[in-house]
Amino acid sequence: MRNLFLALLLTLLLAVPAVAQEVKEIDQIQFKQLVGVVDGNNWTTTAQRPCVVDFNADWCGPCRRLAPVLRELARERTDVDFYSVNVDDNKELAEAMRISSIPMLLIVPVNGDPQAIVGLYPKDEIVRVIDYVVNGKAKEE
Repeated sequence: MRNLFLALLLTLLLAVPAVAQEVKEIDQIQFKQLVGVVDGNNWTTTAQRPCVVDFNADWCGPCRRLAPVLRELARERTDVDFYSVNVDDNKELAEAMRISSIPMLLIVPVNGDPQAIVGLYPKDEIVRVIDYVVNGKAKEE
């Protein structure tokens, strides 16, 4: 009986994938705690892990099309945290970040300067930029 129980437990553990993460909606206070602080032209990273921040708005069509791609990446990329910031609800942060077009993805490495990409890009291009910023080079195929 014990062996049957262990076999069932092992089967369940193997069948359950690693805990998938989601894109977490954050505000400007959480941004300072989880991502970084911008003061004029100065940037200070507060992130403990690499992260991607999606600056978006509810009314933005390209933002809505990008959201499922980022949810998919968040489940796949457990080495990177994914956040979403609504620019209409966080105007001070949007102004401090000098966001004039959305969607805008801010890719923040733990060490080094963040990089931004503006617009709607295919998933493979977003992955390429994340790998470049986080790892310092393009991932080898």
